[in-house]
Amino acid sequence: MKLADIGDTPLVEVSGLLQNGNRLFSKCEYMNPSGSHKDRSYLYIINTMEQQGVIKKGMTLIDCSTGNGGAALAWIGKERGYKVVVFMPEGMTDERKRQILSFGAEIIETPKETFLMGAAIAAEEYGQSHRVGEVCFLDQSNTLLNKSAWHACGQEIVCDLQKQQVVPDFFICSIGTGGTFSGIADRLKREYKNIKTVGVEVDKSAPLYASRRGEVFVHQPHNLMGLGAGLLSVNTVSELIDDVRVVEGYAAWGRMKTFIADYDFGIGPTCGANVLVCEEIARVVKDKNIITLFFDSAWKYKSRWEGIYPDYPEAQ
Repeated sequence: MKLADIGDTPLVEVSGLLQNGNRLFSKCEYMNPSGSHKDRSYLYIINTMEQQGVIKKGMTLIDCSTGNGGAALAWIGKERGYKVVVFMPEGMTDERKRQILSFGAEIIETPKETFLMGAAIAAEEYGQSHRVGEVCFLDQSNTLLNKSAWHACGQEIVCDLQKQQVVPDFFICSIGTGGTFSGIADRLKREYKNIKTVGVEVDKSAPLYASRRGEVFVHQPHNLMGLGAGLLSVNTVSELIDDVRVVEGYAAWGRMKTFIADYDFGIGPTCGANVLVCEEIARVVKDKNIITLFFDSAWKYKSRWEGIYPDYPEAQ
């Protein structure tokens, strides 16, 4: 794997999937070197913070993650000369943990009861317990460098669409930290004034959906890791999101599996969530061009292939 291989992922048309003459195009971010879209985020964050003099080689970089971000940070940090510590809620997939450890990073598991918020608090406390200049908490959820990292991907999509002479009508994408959605949507809305953007949240932890409906938000455990951290990050720019839809976790897992069987794309369950909402939209519109993302790789979930996380029985 080489850092130079991050980005420039293919935008592919998934032929025959949607009804009513609608066409689906997906940016295949799972083809990034570590197997997920988070390679883009951390390469940009580290590059920018180095240029700003905030971090320098030899320091320890820390962050919280359910796995994809931790693996990307562990690999990129190692390649750039940093030690890495990843704070992770208990019970994440074995594949993600093994990948992080294979890059020489340390994992500190935090209590399952507090999920990602607990991991973030533990990471912040760890950073504060060390001298300035020794440790840096990157805090992907709360740095706007996260969103900025995705402007380049948005521009790649624009260029690919122009080459294919396709004008997009919808951008449909799940929301985790919100950086991926907001960064891409920002570029697409600048280029295509009539595009409609649709954010996707998991039904058991959908703060933006609840806010739009005037409901009280309550986080519940779920099985779509990477989504539904329990809060809205500053990277989730509401003005860039025209509509919000929710999906049920097991439905997303099931759609991932049938999609893999039909199309041989090795995608993860949050990609299944994107496919479900693309199909939902396609049932009520005609002859539209729909853009989505395939975030990460199926192999990262083999130890939880039934969508069951034993440490989170209330998520089942």
